[in-house]
Amino acid sequence: MTHQQIDRRQFIKISGLVGGGLMVASALDTAEAMASSTAALAPAADFAPNVFVSIAPSGAVTLVAPNSEMGQGIKTSLPMIIAEELDVKWEQVTVVQGDLNPAYGRQFSVGSGSTVANYMAMRRAGAAARAVLVDAAAQEWKVSTSECTTADGMVMHATSNRKASYGALATKAAQLQPPANLSLKDPSTFKLLGTRIAGVDNRQIVKGVPLFGIDVKLPGMLYATYTKCPVFGGEVGSANLDEVKAKPGVRDAFVLSGVAGLPSGVAVVADSTWNAFSATKALKVQWNEGAQLSQSSADMAAQAVTLAKANGPASLPSGAKAVEAVYHYPFLAHATLEPQNCTAWFKDGVMEMWTPTQIPATGQGLVTKGLGLAAKDVKVHITRLGGGFGRRGSNEFSLEAAAIAKRLAGTPIKLTWTREQDFAHDNYRSNGWHFFSAGLDSAGKVVALNDEFVKIQGGPGDMSATGFPFNAIPGSAVRSSKLRGGIPTGFWRAPGDNGNVWATQCFMDELAHAAGKEPLAFTLDMLATVPASPRFDAGKMTAVLKLATEKANWGKTRPRGEGQGFAICFANSAYVAIVADVAVSKAGELTIKKLTAAVDAGTIVNVSGAEAQVQGSMLDGISAAWFQKVTIERGAAAQTNFNKYPMLRMQHAPPVVDVHFIKSSAPPTGLGEPALPPAAPAVCNAIFAATGKRIRTLPIADESLKWA
Repeated sequence: MTHQQIDRRQFIKISGLVGGGLMVASALDTAEAMASSTAALAPAADFAPNVFVSIAPSGAVTLVAPNSEMGQGIKTSLPMIIAEELDVKWEQVTVVQGDLNPAYGRQFSVGSGSTVANYMAMRRAGAAARAVLVDAAAQEWKVSTSECTTADGMVMHATSNRKASYGALATKAAQLQPPANLSLKDPSTFKLLGTRIAGVDNRQIVKGVPLFGIDVKLPGMLYATYTKCPVFGGEVGSANLDEVKAKPGVRDAFVLSGVAGLPSGVAVVADSTWNAFSATKALKVQWNEGAQLSQSSADMAAQAVTLAKANGPASLPSGAKAVEAVYHYPFLAHATLEPQNCTAWFKDGVMEMWTPTQIPATGQGLVTKGLGLAAKDVKVHITRLGGGFGRRGSNEFSLEAAAIAKRLAGTPIKLTWTREQDFAHDNYRSNGWHFFSAGLDSAGKVVALNDEFVKIQGGPGDMSATGFPFNAIPGSAVRSSKLRGGIPTGFWRAPGDNGNVWATQCFMDELAHAAGKEPLAFTLDMLATVPASPRFDAGKMTAVLKLATEKANWGKTRPRGEGQGFAICFANSAYVAIVADVAVSKAGELTIKKLTAAVDAGTIVNVSGAEAQVQGSMLDGISAAWFQKVTIERGAAAQTNFNKYPMLRMQHAPPVVDVHFIKSSAPPTGLGEPALPPAAPAVCNAIFAATGKRIRTLPIADESLKWA
């Protein structure tokens, strides 16, 4: 596999059209992104003619990957879908990263929606190319297209024993149009989809080939930082700019303000990243800190209790046994390994940007609005992302880089956030509190379930009583309250579900034990009572739960200090069950011995990529639950580097992370996120089974696990 980054103009030049090659431009259908994590797949909608496939006379096949790649494998899997319908060997394919272009349709790498939204569009792109090639061969041979077949980049006519390569047919095919009605393969005949394919960038990553935004180098480029007030919403009063300008390698230092959408701050521009970072350390700013200075995590916790009590106690049926618990999860940073960055070059009235972004159009929009440029004059090249997890959808770093570049017109500027800036100015996963109350009847059946839910204003993560387990209990209620806003929050991997599933699945385990029932039987009984709904298939959830517990040898007797726990999750239309095996020493040292996952995510495009996503999601989930939190003190984040925000290390990772997929021919669902939410509750429920201790506040590392 080979990789090359080119823009659309270059793509047209190399596509072989002048030399008689074939480029397929057809009206393709695409699906809109999922409206929510529980929405059904949206119907396809037509979009403008696009160029996804190029075949040269040599037989080389070039496929465009339109969406941003951040480790989720989309740069490999979307071209795989095209190649499947095109009927070419994967070894023939070269994948190029598409830049921001409305012609490519949905270029959002968010919400586990890239495959969901593009699956049929990519299939039609491949099928359209295949149909034109078959038509070209049929015309050459003067036979019916129905008599021709394809395989491995060849068109064949069995009756006359003739065959022709796609390259040989490219010149003729370039003169033809795809048919109005395309014939797609029966999924049972897929040869490429459902196999294991290595990521198209793997070799380059291992070799250290520049791929990421932070790798970009341009002639004459300067390097910048942008320092904002540590207190959210604060503004620059004054700064020691002359002192900073005198530092080695510094070319300029100035205050930026008055740019729409850009908080005021101080830009430092130097001849290297090191000199820019070093000079930034010498920066002394008098800040006008603003109203958020009074906010703290401690005050939020007190306010949450007050808000939860304001609604009054939830009613329970007469005679029901009451079970109550309060669960709290903190703010989380994204902590992407590659800090936020963007390279911008303003010349001849055009802003050209190279940026690791999940939603390139958002960055373009911020720049057009903030700097008063036309969209046609803001060009965005999409680089590979060194981690995203939702963080690189907001794109404020693009506006910062562009504003500095416009000030220094004619000079390319690479803006890189320091690690401290990256933590201090994240769009955090929202904090949240769940004040649960439930009622059990004399037979241990749950007859009432209520949740007083409190979170900060803004960002995703709201709760409703439509999902499991609330949909299994008539009369369930969720009442939500909001804390005062001002702390920036945003999309963090598996938005909303990442904290709420932890709380509800842990409380479900509590209810099982309070009812005196075995947790697996208890959950299966509840799933059996869920009303039929197109939004949630209890049968599919039951199937993954049974598969995960079977593969994990659920129910085996274990000594004190060892335990199993499970949790389930429905997110992005995927069904996931996870079983955790843990051991806790008497001194309270936690060891996660094994994670077992079962997943129903529809058609699996790339087995290797799918496994990696589920495994990575689980490890990401337990890393956050075990070690991570962001606390707010005097309106600012208290954790601004990895020394105070630990990540999962090799010695913490379970030696076995087992993944099983339900075989399905249904369209693909989301997969990059759904396995994250149930990992933490599976571990916490296993800790209870091992020690009898409940974890109701995250991170786990803050809680004592010692047992006698």
